Amino acid sequence: VMNSIKNVLILGSGTMGLQIGLQCAAYDMNVIIFDVKQKAVETGLLRLRKLADAMVRHQRVTGGRIEQTLGRIQFSMDPQTAGKNADLISESIPEDPDLKSNVFSQFNAICPAHTIFTTNSSTLVPSMIADGSGRPDRFAALHFHSILVTNIVDVMPHPGTSGQTIEKLLKFCKAIDQY
Repeated sequence: VMNSIKNVLILGSGTMGLQIGLQCAAYDMNVIIFDVKQKAVETGLLRLRKLADAMVRHQRVTGGRIEQTLGRIQFSMDPQTAGKNADLISESIPEDPDLKSNVFSQFNAICPAHTIFTTNSSTLVPSMIADGSGRPDRFAALHFHSILVTNIVDVMPHPGTSGQTIEKLLKFCKAIDQY
């Protein structure tokens, strides 16, 4: 069955957000990296290029495909534009459950009903944020490790995550060579 996720919204332009965005773009996903701070976006753009070069060196992407990969990534500071077409959100913002819930709540009002919300958190259990997301049935932790080192991702649902959401996440992970 086809992967139904094509448009990925990354919340946070730090190390993991950039890595996840680049990995998605390398596998033909359209990526928007959202951040609230102009400085973070500017730094993210510079760091993305370095990370792209590292991906080529580590043979995670061929040199010939890296420009196309980078061409599929946009940065945004506008939540409406960033969220309106998202099929999946991957959140990598500071490890504060209230902050995460507030940000998910904001995007819950913007994103289409089908959008799956995921957190890259490795320290918070998904049930701490699920209700705050506004769509607990379409919420799970999707924890990536360094994409330069491994292609393993942890899919961690909470008791309210729907089976359909888990299935879509597993297909998405395979589609971006992370499973």
